[in-house]
Amino acid sequence: MYPFSNIATSTVEIAILELSNLLCKELAFAIQNRSECCAISKQLLCYYFQVESADFILNPLLKIVPAMQKKLLDAINRLKKHEPLQYIIGEAYFAGNLFKVTPDVLIPRPETEEWVTFLMHYVSNPVSILDIGTGSGCIAITLKQQFPQAVVEAVDISKKALAVASYNAKQLGVEVHFIAMDILTEQLPPGNLSLIVSNPPYIRMQEKSLMHPNVLHYEPHLALFVDDADPFLFYKRIIQLAFHRLGPNGILCLEINEALGKNIVDLLDRASFKQITLHKDLHEKERWVMAML
Repeated sequence: MYPFSNIATSTVEIAILELSNLLCKELAFAIQNRSECCAISKQLLCYYFQVESADFILNPLLKIVPAMQKKLLDAINRLKKHEPLQYIIGEAYFAGNLFKVTPDVLIPRPETEEWVTFLMHYVSNPVSILDIGTGSGCIAITLKQQFPQAVVEAVDISKKALAVASYNAKQLGVEVHFIAMDILTEQLPPGNLSLIVSNPPYIRMQEKSLMHPNVLHYEPHLALFVDDADPFLFYKRIIQLAFHRLGPNGILCLEINEALGKNIVDLLDRASFKQITLHKDLHEKERWVMAML
């Protein structure tokens, strides 16, 4: 039982480790992986009380005022309903930067960070970059930081997502040109590009039953799912756009559904791309494909 409540009228003092353990026990049913549960508990406390990792060793007393007690309990209740921590606190890390996230954008994934990091070491001084389906802007902004001389554009169908991406670019002090457009029905602005990247919707509707509730019930379906009847819908369109927009030796990099990698390689091959490579992530799952025009 907590030493505080959402109708408290007085300040409570409790050691940070004791509070962390209480949170972990409370969340154990919703988050059954104990190490993940403890990590989320610690991250929640770091956010609300501005403490650091060292404080979990020093174990100081926390003074929890009534307003904070209510916030903390509200966050716990939301976590117990499988809402992602990143949406509760409104932020997520990607490639060393803190990005604002809302339910209008996907939460940045370590697997995405993996291929973006690989790409930053693979590509040499691109002049122009396009990110298709930018969401929070984490990919476009990270690439602009790595290649400040490049002109970076990013498109998304969701104006709400673009508002989040624009905020993130401003907070991180980089210039990215964000464009609202539906790539399935509209044409990209003219001009040659050095690099096109995309993490498009690629989860088939038939795979919904395999998904965790924190993803299925909270993250934007617009950015996640594609119809079973045409699981390559976005890839075919992006490949078509890349064929017309990439300059000589331009590079296309796509995050993929692990079950469809070889099919996407075939699409690229039939579209006359060369040096097509299929890459696995740290979990040995086929995660991204790269090709050159």
